Amino acid sequence: MQVLTDWRLFPQASRGGVLCVGNFDGVHVGHAQMLATGRAEAKARGKAFTIMTFEPHPSVFLKPGVPRFPLATLAQRIELLGTFSPDVLVVVPTTPEFLAMGAEDFLRDIVRGNGAGLGAALLVEGPTFTYGQGAKGTVDTLQAQGAGYGFATLIVPAQEQALTDLTVINVSSSVIRWLIGQGRVADAGRALGRPYVLRGAVVEGAKRGKTIGFPTANLRTEQLIPAAGIYAGTVTVEGRVHGAAISVGDNPTFAGRTTTVEAHVLDFSEDLYGRTIDIAFHRWVREMLVFGGAGPLVAQMRRDVEWTRRVLATLK
Repeated sequence: MQVLTDWRLFPQASRGGVLCVGNFDGVHVGHAQMLATGRAEAKARGKAFTIMTFEPHPSVFLKPGVPRFPLATLAQRIELLGTFSPDVLVVVPTTPEFLAMGAEDFLRDIVRGNGAGLGAALLVEGPTFTYGQGAKGTVDTLQAQGAGYGFATLIVPAQEQALTDLTVINVSSSVIRWLIGQGRVADAGRALGRPYVLRGAVVEGAKRGKTIGFPTANLRTEQLIPAAGIYAGTVTVEGRVHGAAISVGDNPTFAGRTTTVEAHVLDFSEDLYGRTIDIAFHRWVREMLVFGGAGPLVAQMRRDVEWTRRVLATLK
């Protein structure tokens, strides 16, 4: 897989192929269906398969007053997109100038291009795809104008997913973000096609956990953090997966003021400070509670760890 940050350097040998364009926030099951279709179409034609995505998300510029925390880091997104075996992955740096490009300009100069674009013969997208300044380009305009620019269009339907309460949703990044914000990580995992994972470096915290027999890895991350509570999950350290009881919250028993993500890694004693880890959220365990001191807290933490072991055993 060749990774580019400038679409103008797109290799001539890969022109005339199949293209998928999107933010791909989280690379969920809907994205997966679209990307798998693109890969299959490219294979059937004997042509190159290209994925184009953007970093950062356009909303960083379009809604500057609204913080947006991604579902995946850029590194995670590249890894996930790479599982669909694109010949070329174009990660376009999002700039105000790029966002000012008109919809027809995007199709003419980038999607098709006359020697400097991607030269796509087929564009595979989902039903909510938009493009160009002000998102004026839609799947309707795409299908209407594509032939005029020399490429065909295939729209993959939205993917439905049943949640644990039997609700059926059309999968989207916004719905997944809502589920994570509610602590419904099992349902978020269903929509993602895998557990929700936070990646980041382990930093020093208050070190209370170590003093009471439950040392924790305190994660620094820029991703969307789940609702406050205790979760059963796993921690991946250099390819090794370990069970973990995960706490998200502001440590109310000790009058904390800052939200932290801390994982007590089961049966693990290595020093993790400064190392990059993945914390995967598998199941909600309980809400965050305030205890009368360290004693009751430790007793509850023992129960949390035991429950975490039971939950993880059912997932094997």
